Amino acid sequence: MEETNSNTVKKIVVLGAESTGKSTLCESLAQHYQTVFVPEYARTYFNIHDINHYSIKDLETIAKAQIELEEDYVKKANKLLFCDTSLITIKIWAIHRFNQIPEFLKNNIKSTDYHMYLITNNDVPWLVDNQRKNEVSRDHLFKWNQYEMQKLGVNYHIVKGLGKNRLQYAIDLIEKQGI
Repeated sequence: MEETNSNTVKKIVVLGAESTGKSTLCESLAQHYQTVFVPEYARTYFNIHDINHYSIKDLETIAKAQIELEEDYVKKANKLLFCDTSLITIKIWAIHRFNQIPEFLKNNIKSTDYHMYLITNNDVPWLVDNQRKNEVSRDHLFKWNQYEMQKLGVNYHIVKGLGKNRLQYAIDLIEKQGI
C-alpha cells in the first residue's frame, strides 16, 4: 500500500467490551475499504507480560505504544484507518482496575482524535481466550463506553448484528456519515 499524507486519512475507532468482534470488524472494514487497521497493542503486550498482574504503569506503556502504532499505520492507510481500540479503552481499564487515570491518558484523550466512533454491541457470543476476563461485565462496559463518548461530546454509533450483517451495518453507518 502506498504511503498517504496523514492529514487526509480519516480515522475510525471501534470500541466495546471484550469479545464483541472489534478486531474482526476492523479487519473486515479494512479489507472492504482496501486499507489497513491498527491492531490493539495490549494483546501483543499481554502475550509477553502477565495479564493477571499488571500495574498502572503497564497501562501507560500500552497507551504510548498504541499511539505510536496509530502514527505508523496512518502513513500506510488508504483514505481510512480503522483503529481496534483507543486510549478511552485504556482509561476504562485504569479506572476499573486501579480506580485512577494516569496523567498521560488525561492529557492525551481528545474529542478530535477520530472522525468516527463505533461501539460494538454485545450481541456477539462470548469467545474464550487467555486475555479475556470480563464476560459478566460486558453490559456494564458497553454502557461505560457510551458514557465516555458522551463525556467527550462526540457522536458515536452502535454496530449491531452478526457476521456479514454486522459488517454491512458498519459500512452503512460509515457511508451515511460521508466518511
